[in-house]
Amino acid sequence: MGRISKATTASRVELIDANGTALIRAQGDLTPELQGVIAEIDNLFGDIQVASLTAFWRVGRLIATVEDEPEKYLTAEQVSAQINGAALLISIFAPVYTAEQLRGAVSFFDKYPTEDEIARLLSLRCPERPRWRLTTSHVQLLAQIPSDQQRLAIEEKCAEEAFTAKTLAAELQEIRGKQKGGGRTHQSPRGLKQQVFDLLQHQRRFLDRSASLWLCEDKTNLYDAIANAPPASIDETVRGYLTEILNNFSLLTDVVADHIIAFRSPAVGSYAQEPELEQEPEQADAPVAAGTKRHRRTGMTR
Repeated sequence: MGRISKATTASRVELIDANGTALIRAQGDLTPELQGVIAEIDNLFGDIQVASLTAFWRVGRLIATVEDEPEKYLTAEQVSAQINGAALLISIFAPVYTAEQLRGAVSFFDKYPTEDEIARLLSLRCPERPRWRLTTSHVQLLAQIPSDQQRLAIEEKCAEEAFTAKTLAAELQEIRGKQKGGGRTHQSPRGLKQQVFDLLQHQRRFLDRSASLWLCEDKTNLYDAIANAPPASIDETVRGYLTEILNNFSLLTDVVADHIIAFRSPAVGSYAQEPELEQEPEQADAPVAAGTKRHRRTGMTR
């Protein structure tokens, strides 16, 4: 995924007030002077990101080099005593940096041994949140994934969904829990309130993306883009994705039905209020209150 340009980033700026209301939605609403400040801040954050991630990688490379070449960096007495160069460096920096941080740097270098790999990580961006950036906290977690293929898939998901380091940690914990006989020991279950809220958040995220990205009415949506794309751009990879998406929607229909059945069971249904029924057809053309948006009915079977 290529890095989004500074101009594109600035054009997508959206300021949010304390109530979550969008104040500015387009570059045209900003003065040239403010656009210049935004571009400068964006450049500074970009420089910080590059410097931080690159420095972390170089620390890992230096520690790994000392560990691999003890005769070059240690005294004869230290080599004879089988002193580990990496352990020695970690102990020297222990008053400032934790051993976990320094070992994380070594692991980072081990999983991403070339500067090209670092450049690729630095280029990762989220389409919906172009100012999202990968941090050293992210890469320390990514470096824990032994499989190159799985790590690449998690990197892409991390960028596409703008994972925080905390969200990425939870994602990796869930993956470990699904692997037979692998991963760390499960932590104690989260509280009921948190589990219900997690389900609600997953629903909200899917509905929000459907309304703003995949099925939106006020701009070109995903399906319009597919329908209008030149045939040459729909290659085998895209066809494979679309086929899997269609199959997943079939599975999702069954999963949603199972959720609804569970919610309507006497044990759960008594705590949840059923949504209000839609208006009868003869009332469908009744005036809509100001500020209310009608839900679009598509040709899909409900």
